[in-house]
Amino acid sequence: MVPPAFRPTAQHDWFQRSGRWFTRVTRAVADLDLPEVLPLPDNRPVILAANHRSLLDLAVAMAVFSRFGLSSRIQVRADLMEKGPGARLLHSIGAIPTSTRHRESSERASIEAVSAGHLLSLMPEGRLCRPDEWVRGVGPGRPGVSRIALATGAVVVPIGMSGTERVWPRGRPPRLQLPRPRVRVGVGAPVELASTNHADNSQQVMEAIADVLVHLYDPHAVT
Repeated sequence: MVPPAFRPTAQHDWFQRSGRWFTRVTRAVADLDLPEVLPLPDNRPVILAANHRSLLDLAVAMAVFSRFGLSSRIQVRADLMEKGPGARLLHSIGAIPTSTRHRESSERASIEAVSAGHLLSLMPEGRLCRPDEWVRGVGPGRPGVSRIALATGAVVVPIGMSGTERVWPRGRPPRLQLPRPRVRVGVGAPVELASTNHADNSQQVMEAIADVLVHLYDPHAVT
């Protein structure tokens, strides 16, 4: 059930159709294990923050949104929105381009979206980190999630995604495999960012995501 506090985005109908398509594509290449419930607070603005291991992560996120009838503004790497059919799709679902060069405009659009009652989704690592950079299955977080949360009073709900890197490894094309690799998604308890130190807050978010991965039995998250 979708909490009534979350307003559908202007692209909600197309977002949902795209989500159903992404679900079919993802299930064709992965044994997809999605959460049964999405426990989001209904009295606070919410930012969904997930780890980022693969370009498949966006498709998996869209499958989650489709399952629960949600639409969200999603921060997406700016270069993926610059040309080609993928760029047109990302624009059509209302994605927000983000990069070092676009940081201020991206955060401003994100704050406006959260303040308007929409869900915001992002990956605080900001890039596909190499596995040797992972600590407990996640890379270092960037401070943008903290700046947006503190500016809007939002809580951050950690999302853990495990196994996407087996389907579509960093720097390589996706692979069809039999049996299909298991891809799991888990949801953690909301995180309240009370500090004014953005670096500390982003670390707190990444630790919460790592805790979700532990519960998913992700081998990279076990220390």
